[in-house]
Amino acid sequence: MPRLLFLVPLLLAAGCAQFPEIDARVPEAERHGPPPPLVDVVPLLARADAAQASPRLTEASGTALARRAEALSRRQVSGTPGAALPEARLRDLAARAEALRSTPVIDAQTRARIEAGVTTPAALQ
Repeated sequence: MPRLLFLVPLLLAAGCAQFPEIDARVPEAERHGPPPPLVDVVPLLARADAAQASPRLTEASGTALARRAEALSRRQVSGTPGAALPEARLRDLAARAEALRSTPVIDAQTRARIEAGVTTPAALQ
């Protein structure tokens, strides 16, 4: 309980704080104008149910997508010179990943500070 006594002045100050006037941000015409029209949600829900119930992927569209995926996988990768095969790209990425793994992310001085930990101030002990 004594540890939480420092919160009392903060709570008292927060109780006396003046909050911003939210109404000042709303234009006068919108504040005193007619309310926005209400939208019936029943047709929206019916459309959502119908979309969920209908099959999105038919056998024909599935076959067409499979053919398109096959054509895209055979296509050459743009932006690389020569015959850019996926295997070459994978080898390049693997070499880059290995180079990143061999480099330390945290330098020795920072690691020592992290491992030393935090000393708790006497007031909080």
